[in-house]
Amino acid sequence: MENIPYKIYLSESEIPKQWYNVRADMKNKPAPLLNPETLKPMTLEELSGVFCTELAAQELNDTDPYIDIPDEIRDFYKMYRPAPLVRAYCLEKYLDTPAKIYYKFEGNNTSGSHKLNSAIAQAYYAKKQDRKSVV
Repeated sequence: MENIPYKIYLSESEIPKQWYNVRADMKNKPAPLLNPETLKPMTLEELSGVFCTELAAQELNDTDPYIDIPDEIRDFYKMYRPAPLVRAYCLEKYLDTPAKIYYKFEGNNTSGSHKLNSAIAQAYYAKKQDRKSVV
């Protein structure tokens, strides 16, 4: 077995600076969100009644593959990220593959990172917009 550690910890400076918007790279875009009253695609103004304007714009964005993460959000992420990458040596051996397989270990984060990643951004944009509640 190679002399590679099981866990790789990234430094705080390696926390991503951008979110990846998979919709920008999709050949077949998902169907648009429909206004339940008109059954027409929702506009930014309509969707902003549900989400903060910045999040509504991100939700409707089909063209930009990367969206910058504000420094304030990145600073908050430093409290629990980055979780280690774990080398899956046993899976590599079982699959008899030359590939090096890694996975993210989120076991130290009891709530799961996807919840915090989304909630932190939502709270940040709501505060920035001085949004107290949705319509």
